[in-house]
Amino acid sequence: MADNLADSFVTSPPWHEGDAKTATPIVAHLPKFRPLRSDAYEALREAILLRRLRPGQRIVEAEIARQMGISRGPIREAVRQLEQEDLVEYHPRRGVVVRRLTREAAQDTYAVRAELDGFAARLAADRISDDEIALLDDLLAGMRRRAREGDNDGLLNTDVEFHRFIYTVANNRVLLRAWTSLGPHAWTLFSGIQVRGYSLSDLAERHMPIVEALRTRDPVASERAAKEHTLEIARNVLDHLDNTALNLADDARHMSQT
Repeated sequence: MADNLADSFVTSPPWHEGDAKTATPIVAHLPKFRPLRSDAYEALREAILLRRLRPGQRIVEAEIARQMGISRGPIREAVRQLEQEDLVEYHPRRGVVVRRLTREAAQDTYAVRAELDGFAARLAADRISDDEIALLDDLLAGMRRRAREGDNDGLLNTDVEFHRFIYTVANNRVLLRAWTSLGPHAWTLFSGIQVRGYSLSDLAERHMPIVEALRTRDPVASERAAKEHTLEIARNVLDHLDNTALNLADDARHMSQT
């Protein structure tokens, strides 16, 4: 499963300031109408979680700005926010580099995500209509179809939309902002790459208990199903991070020498 998902992403080799015109893009060029600081932050966080920017690798603001087609100001602000979240750190004489994602950081994020998911489902259970249940059924059917087609990206994108829809039904703007602040798209991609022992069909079917609980309009059952949905994947990914911690540390040491 992880190998199939990993194959759908292109990992760029480390680049240096002299490679500005030839480097393989790490982040996408952005339309000018988007809020630049937020988009730069989300793009960099995703690149870190998916290891397009690897542990120990320098973040060269000029190169990132060139790839995104924006000025260095939003990149600098995004880097400061990433530093506050311990995803990057400053090294004397080297500048800002990517930190290794620790088990503790991942565990903290999953724990908060599970609580938010559970609360959103609890609120949604009291409000959801038959038409909205039908839309969740459609999203689940879409995930199943993409699983049959082997469409990794499509499945994971629909996964995010499934959860976003539940937050929308919950109708709590503060809750939706809190969920969005965790970078659900990046974390879903990260989880999909890291998880072991699940087929694409398994990942789709895992959403069925949430739909069935919401169909009963039972807030307690809905909260329980949504929390367990997140915690089950968290346990799998965290076990995998434990097993690969040494390899990640080796990556960081290698990058620090380049």
